[in-house]
Amino acid sequence: MLPRVLFVDDDRAMLAAIARTFMGTFDLVTVESGAEALRLAGDFPPFATIVADMQMPVMNGIELLREFEKRSPHSTRIMLTGQADLGTAMEAVNCGNVFRFLTKPCDHGALEATIQAGVGQYQLVTAERVLLEETLTGSVQTLVDLLSVFDPKAFGRSQEVRDYSLRLAVKLGLQAPWDLGLAASLMQIGKLAIPLELHAKANRGERLSIQETEVFRRVPEAGARMIKHIPRLQSVARIIQYSAKDFNGRGYPSDRVAGVDLPLEARILKVASDFVEMLHLRKAKQVVAAQMKLGEGKYDPAVLEAMDGLLDAAHGTSGEQVRDLVKVEDLKTGMVLASDLSSLEGMVLLTAGTRLSGFHLEKLRTLRALHGIEEPVLVARG
Repeated sequence: MLPRVLFVDDDRAMLAAIARTFMGTFDLVTVESGAEALRLAGDFPPFATIVADMQMPVMNGIELLREFEKRSPHSTRIMLTGQADLGTAMEAVNCGNVFRFLTKPCDHGALEATIQAGVGQYQLVTAERVLLEETLTGSVQTLVDLLSVFDPKAFGRSQEVRDYSLRLAVKLGLQAPWDLGLAASLMQIGKLAIPLELHAKANRGERLSIQETEVFRRVPEAGARMIKHIPRLQSVARIIQYSAKDFNGRGYPSDRVAGVDLPLEARILKVASDFVEMLHLRKAKQVVAAQMKLGEGKYDPAVLEAMDGLLDAAHGTSGEQVRDLVKVEDLKTGMVLASDLSSLEGMVLLTAGTRLSGFHLEKLRTLRALHGIEEPVLVARG
């Protein structure tokens, strides 16, 4: 696949010549103004490089590249400038807004070499980012797998919440919802700060005092504090912090952030997590969706509409999931539990909705040998 390059210049003749020269070398898009360029800044896949002329009406090259950096931060930025603008161009490079600049008129060979260098820089930055994100995601998932055995109810459904969250993100136009995926996996991490005896009391279904209820309501804030100092997880912490706050501003944290000022990822996560929780109580997706719409002011209407779209699409294609009964020895990674998995003594080991990992399978084999497990196990597919 050819690297995507955006070329911005108000000279139509030059744009036509550039298009002819680089046809087959780049996936080239040409526009005549900064406003047109900014409308394309959110395109997917992103542009590897943007090349902009310095002298353009309304918005000059530096203004454009500064704004483009905010909307597509990983795209490398190259500026074409005349000799009279040399000092300005050098300042832009020194301030980090521009990767390279070339003076006009520019030889096509030099221009191609500079664009290729920009593409290479983009690929280097994005490759490092993907590696870091995949490493963090894998580490977080291992942690969540461990926690799902420690507290099946709190962590067992995190993968199910994550799946719904990411599908909603796509529906709502979030192009790279990596932070949302991590937040969905870690949103219950604050429960580790709750005393074990209070956990046990809640799990037994005993009545909680007002103070004890407040402890559980503040789990997202506690979780955000636990992870906000981890490099690269500050944005994840903010999503978790607001993941339980109502769209109308009620709930925690007790600040004035409400409505569309709440992070979109947090609004998505609230809908996804409440949907999964209610789904395991009521078992009917359409009933749960209708019930959530009755909570006026609780959820972002746009996110609820996106959830309706997901459910309609599922109903129109595959419908309900197909379920199979399998022995513990036949369980495989990636299978999703369709009901709680319990020991012969009735202790819940993993909750419905848990996507099985290699760690889960090893743990189940050990528990089966020591205590026995109720078989066969109901799993979902499709």
